[in-house]
Order: sequence, then structure tokens, then C-alpha cells
Amino acid sequence: MSPIVEAVEKNVPIPSGKVVLAARGLSVGHGGSVAYVQKLDLEVGQGEIVALLGANGAGKTTTLMGLAGLLTAQEGTVELDGETVATPLHSRARDGLSFVTQERCVFMSLTVRDNLRVGGCDESALDYFPELKPHYSRTVGLLSGGQQQMLAVARAIARHPKVLLADELSLGLAPMLVDRILEALVEACRNENLGVLLVEQQVTKVIGIADRGVVLRRGRLELTDTAASLRGRMDEVRRLYL
Repeated sequence: MSPIVEAVEKNVPIPSGKVVLAARGLSVGHGGSVAYVQKLDLEVGQGEIVALLGANGAGKTTTLMGLAGLLTAQEGTVELDGETVATPLHSRARDGLSFVTQERCVFMSLTVRDNLRVGGCDESALDYFPELKPHYSRTVGLLSGGQQQMLAVARAIARHPKVLLADELSLGLAPMLVDRILEALVEACRNENLGVLLVEQQVTKVIGIADRGVVLRRGRLELTDTAASLRGRMDEVRRLYL
């Protein structure tokens, strides 16, 4: 059993705090097309990690974009910290939402220091990734892909959001770096009551750190359960991918 799975199983019940992000009957699609994600009901609680699972094309990224305000809801609503929102991403960011996408959300031509300044952060943003501190004055384009992703996550957490949307943070990264980033998310979640909605293809890893899991199939919610229960239902989860 990995250290991150052990940490979760030993310490953390499913949070019973307030809902910080919710989709209520949410339907979204791209470019005015027929909604691909349809009538989705989903909640993320304060201090909770929810794994959003599904095969390629299941609608996971579309769901995150709808929740973030990058796609307009065709039906239903999004609630952020208990308030219905229909605003674009920059406005939702001011209201407590952070979004880290598959691409490295960093400025390659700037130093680590200046990337943090652009995000309104200082060196304390690196407390979750102290291995980045020796690179504080280095140009980000010279860092490894894993270091760049750590910086993106550090900056997102340092804004002290209510909820973090994370899309495929492991893309192109070595397993040890993926574990390192997931450990930081767990720590931030517990220390700062951060709600996390995490899209990840590495199902075993993400179920290992999550409190709950939600499985999408062809744009519709097929299964939701506690992560502890889903760890014993992996054959069923895998069947939904096919």
C-alpha cells in the first residue's frame, strides 16, 4: 500500500462540511452544439477530494470547463460556495475557484518568482513543494515538466481557493512525480479545507487519495460512491470505461 493511500485511510473520514461546488442538473457542450454532458448532479464538499473518472471522451474535461465557466450551461446551474453563478472563469476565480488544466498553467519565459507574483503569491506558495525553492530565480521553461506542474499546483493552492478543479495533472509525468503532486493535494485539502475535483486517468492512484468517486460514461453520471467502496468495486468501475 502506498504512503498516500495509508495516510488517507488512517486519518480522514468523508467530510460533513458545507458544499463548496455543485452542479445541479448541469448540461454543457462545445460551440453551441447539443449538450454532451447531460443533467449532471455533483457536489464537492469543503475539505473533500472527489475523483471524476471515465474513459476518454466520457465528458470529464467538458464537465470541468462547465463548472469553471469556460463553457456556458445549456441547462441547470452551477453553485459556488452556496451561490448560483453564471459568470466567466476570471470572475469565479475571484470568488474562490482555481482551475489547473492538462497544459502547464505557467509562464515559461518568467522565473518561478515572477510566476508567483503574477498569481499574487510569494515564496510561501512553495511550502507544499519545498524542492522548488532552490529554483526560485530560475526561468520556468528550464524546469522539468514535473517541476512546472508542481509550480502550477502550488500557485493555485496559494490563492487559498474554496475549490480546486484539476484536470489530468499526471499527463506526461513519471509515477514518483505524480505521487508527489497528489500528496500535496491531500495535504492542502486537509490543512486548508480545500475542496478538490480531480480528473485523472490513473484510476488506482486517484481512488487511493479520494474521499468519493464519480464515474461518467458518455456524458452521464453512471456511478457515485465512497472511494473506500469503489476500491472494492474496481471491476465494475473498469466495465463502465468500456
